[in-house]
Amino acid sequence: MTDAATTAHGRGGASFVDGVTARHLVGRPIEAYSNGVTVAHQHGGTTTWLVSGYQLAREFLRDNRFSRAEASQAGPFRGPALRMSITEMDRPLHTRIRTLIGGAFAARHVEQLRPRIERLAETVLRQAVARGPGGDLVADVCAPLTFAAHCEVLGVPPARREAIRRTSLARLGQPGAACPEQTYRAELALHEEVTDLLADPALPAGLLADLVRAHREDGLLSPAELTGLASSLFFDGHALAAAQIATTVLCLLRRPGLFAAVRENTALLGPVIEEALRYSPSVTLSMTRIAGVDLTFGGAAIRAGDEVVAAIPIANRDEAVFDRADVFLPDRGRTRHLAFGHGTHHCIGAHLARLEINAALRALVQHTPRMRLAVPEEELDWFAAPNMRSLVAVPVRWHEPEPPPGS
Repeated sequence: MTDAATTAHGRGGASFVDGVTARHLVGRPIEAYSNGVTVAHQHGGTTTWLVSGYQLAREFLRDNRFSRAEASQAGPFRGPALRMSITEMDRPLHTRIRTLIGGAFAARHVEQLRPRIERLAETVLRQAVARGPGGDLVADVCAPLTFAAHCEVLGVPPARREAIRRTSLARLGQPGAACPEQTYRAELALHEEVTDLLADPALPAGLLADLVRAHREDGLLSPAELTGLASSLFFDGHALAAAQIATTVLCLLRRPGLFAAVRENTALLGPVIEEALRYSPSVTLSMTRIAGVDLTFGGAAIRAGDEVVAAIPIANRDEAVFDRADVFLPDRGRTRHLAFGHGTHHCIGAHLARLEINAALRALVQHTPRMRLAVPEEELDWFAAPNMRSLVAVPVRWHEPEPPPGS
């Protein structure tokens, strides 16, 4: 499920955002899917099962009979950061580590950062606009903003951010192109950079400083746990948030009336963002789990050792749960979408991601109200990898000229 062959590439912004086919949503040319559990892949004696129904996906994501840790241990290229990533753990280790870092990403703490992150969004946008009449929304705004906001939470000095960002992106690699050995080498470089940062006696306040203190003063982390955990915090959360900003902006640009309404009333941003998360999330498949025992789930006879994944965007369009699920309805009201997962591995950075998306859209509608795509929508490239789907670039003109009087 994680090889390059499962990464889809295509062209056409509308088709991508609207998820015209399952390939646009999860990168796999699934001809038919149900609200159940179906075979996605078979290799040797192991079967990979795909969970596509909403209710079953929720049950699967909180079912402790499926192990994330066992799935992540497969393969020889497991670096020190991957071994300490919270996404790769089962209880009780997961509980211990999540307790250590969870406070930094809690809603109350993240909300205190709102003024700072909104200023960051305005600064990043202002710098992009100053460079020329047009640019790439992804590279010039989305990616710099989400990484900078991430560093604000972690407490990374501005002078150290570019080197860490470079190694983080190298580990993320090009979707479908990086081999496990390349990812492993990039992870070692990221680990080295973060380890050096942790040794800085002038490390500013933030989660990294808290982790250093938990190691040195409280003995809650060993040296290897400290450096591995800190490095893992730079994996792909910022990239997923950046991808979600770009997709949400395109949802708005395709609906000029909604763009104008949001500009007049930024309180509408919340519902728009939640519907974009449901309708076109940046995540594709959940993290793979391994069945620990033989069991029956969703009518499927799953054997111990089989792999199971949930198709998050497809579950988010389950007609049994969401009325007119294939339609973008910003006034849909509160939904319990699965864009941030569910259960034990519900995304720890969900509050931060929502704030980043909100800050980016707020800055764009307020300061570039006449922003338009610089290329035809059908020329926008996209990819859908096993863990993320995104527009590759979104060329825009920041300020479309005012129409002449009387036109």
